[in-house]
Amino acid sequence: MNTHDPSMEETLFFGQLMESSSPIELLKQILMNSQHAIVVTDADRDHGYRVVYANQVFCRQTGYELAELIGQSTSILQGPKSNRRVLARLSPALEKNGYFYGSSVNYRKDGSMYPVEWNISAITNDAGEVTHYISLQKDLTNMRRLVRQIRDSTEVFKQFYLDSLGKGSRFGSGSDSVLKALKRSAKLLNGRLKLKDNVELFQDAFPYQEPEEDKFDELFFDLDEASAGEADQRLNKQALSAEEFWADSPIEEDDVESIVGALSELESETGLIELNGYSEARFKNVARLYKELANTLYFCIEFNDGALMIDEVAERLDAQATNSSFPIEFLLMFNKDISSWLNEVFVEKQADNVFAGESNAIMAGEQLLSLIGKEC
Repeated sequence: MNTHDPSMEETLFFGQLMESSSPIELLKQILMNSQHAIVVTDADRDHGYRVVYANQVFCRQTGYELAELIGQSTSILQGPKSNRRVLARLSPALEKNGYFYGSSVNYRKDGSMYPVEWNISAITNDAGEVTHYISLQKDLTNMRRLVRQIRDSTEVFKQFYLDSLGKGSRFGSGSDSVLKALKRSAKLLNGRLKLKDNVELFQDAFPYQEPEEDKFDELFFDLDEASAGEADQRLNKQALSAEEFWADSPIEEDDVESIVGALSELESETGLIELNGYSEARFKNVARLYKELANTLYFCIEFNDGALMIDEVAERLDAQATNSSFPIEFLLMFNKDISSWLNEVFVEKQADNVFAGESNAIMAGEQLLSLIGKEC
């Protein structure tokens, strides 16, 4: 039986620390010297959580002097573009869990906007009653700029890569490395690939189609734990029928043949796995076929999300090929969703919505990856 109590251990170490410094002096040093923007408020929800302290980093970030902030509700930092959905969840989350993690848009004293990440925790007294809240806030402006640069450079090089392929160039022996680098960048910018329990602020903050420079509409989404299940909403692309999809001939016939051929081989390989059970060789072959599918789909921009998920499963499957306890039934479910989706779009060409099957496949892939992480 494990008798280790982390909270007791922390209390003991904290007690030793207090022997050489008073609590007030220690708290003052932490708040004043922190490189993070910190604001402390009272716990009065009815009055909008009034500021009782803000460090200099917070003051510089918002443009307010400390004397201007004291006694003011933190609502003075909100404005027309602030995410109301996030704000509506803040108080209930604090009262239920004692903490809140999310993001929105704040407004400085001069009226300018900036994207911000919040990490808010309750402060309690000896009776366990919440008396204050402390919030660490991070300005995400530089991250937003960096993501834009990554996205733009990736798109430019991706087009260059495609143009070069069309001219018969394969970048010599570096072709595979180029493709992998492009995929890594796409994964950074793609919010649908991540598992729900690993969702990062980064992925929700920067959509593929970024708003104009001075607009923040739909830019930020809450990452509070209670809303993690809503990650599926990001899969809901605007419906597009197969007829509409094929009207612009979005993919070459040779690529269609590659997809159909890979699907046929996958059906055979997974059928044998279902019949005979685990086989390292067949796992390796399924991983290879998934890679082929992902490489073809990746350059059909409408299906980048599905391609990245297939690629992720392929990498994990290849790495776990020697593990006989691999959850085969979930691999078969994933493969069934992949096959159904791609057959509808590329073989039958009769789907009412070409993204519906992709969404199912992505969710099946997320489930498979989460099980691999827990069981293998």
